Amino acid sequence: MRNYKKTIFIAFFLSILVLIAGCSQNKLSDKTTEVEGKGTTYSFQLPATWEKQDAFQSVYGTQAVYGAEDTRSNSNLAVVIISKDQIEEKDFGERTRKSLAAQNGYENEEGVFFVQDEINGNQVFKYTFETTFMGKKTWAHYYSIFSDHAVIQFLYYSAKDSSYEDRVNIIDKSIETVKEVSYSQEKAEAEANEAESDKISFSTDAYEVEIVGLGSLKDQNDQNLVAVRFKYTNKKDNTQLANSWVKDVSLTQASVPLTTTKLPDDSSNYEIVRLQQAAEASIGKGETQEGVLLYKINGEASIDFVLNESLQSDQKEYSLQIPKKE
Repeated sequence: MRNYKKTIFIAFFLSILVLIAGCSQNKLSDKTTEVEGKGTTYSFQLPATWEKQDAFQSVYGTQAVYGAEDTRSNSNLAVVIISKDQIEEKDFGERTRKSLAAQNGYENEEGVFFVQDEINGNQVFKYTFETTFMGKKTWAHYYSIFSDHAVIQFLYYSAKDSSYEDRVNIIDKSIETVKEVSYSQEKAEAEANEAESDKISFSTDAYEVEIVGLGSLKDQNDQNLVAVRFKYTNKKDNTQLANSWVKDVSLTQASVPLTTTKLPDDSSNYEIVRLQQAAEASIGKGETQEGVLLYKINGEASIDFVLNESLQSDQKEYSLQIPKKE
């Protein structure tokens, strides 16, 4: 009889633990998280079981301003802030839906769930699709929120498990708390000026290229990489590949030539994968395409970026400092 009572007590105790765990998974954190970028500060509440991720830029790249992970599941979050002048809001919803469908192997854009809504006076574009994160099939919930001074993007990788639907609901509730809380034009201009001073531009009769940013990250084998982000404009009558200019420059580190590489399509660094695919696109006359090239590096020594003599530019050699990760 005592054993029977003990079994009932244990079962009852375990059921209470399950209920407590279930409740915490469906609540928002009492703490408010703030992130900043492009002179704009945002606040939001994470789901209660989520915590800030250490060294998140090593996972998502230096463009990420925040990263988090769920302590109860194999789920992750990357947050990026982009200047509004870098994104055209008109037709953003369907244009992005088509791009996500193509990048994730869907036959057409209808396979990607899309809804546009308004939250706290801001337009919000939400997408849900299947993708791969850290080698595992997962759901992705991608939100772009256009606020007064910038665009903040949340990319949630949600595990395919029995708690998926509850997790989606609490993620949506978390997004409803996102607010732009402050804006500093001084910080925005300082950040823009810093980016402008780092720009490298050169041209030929065939194309114009502008180097618009550098980032540091690691690949799936823990190899350090530098990401060279660029804009390419085709000046020829026939189509050209956006990365066709790479033959006209050389990159070395400590006198050692750097070699290009690529992240696998299932990499967790979704933005880099998108840009490296865009770098291989064919571009028509007068069209501009943004892309990225990845190079393997060894250590933090600066990179010598040297242009061919045939290129038109303010100077022929540049020293690039590798950005430090968070």
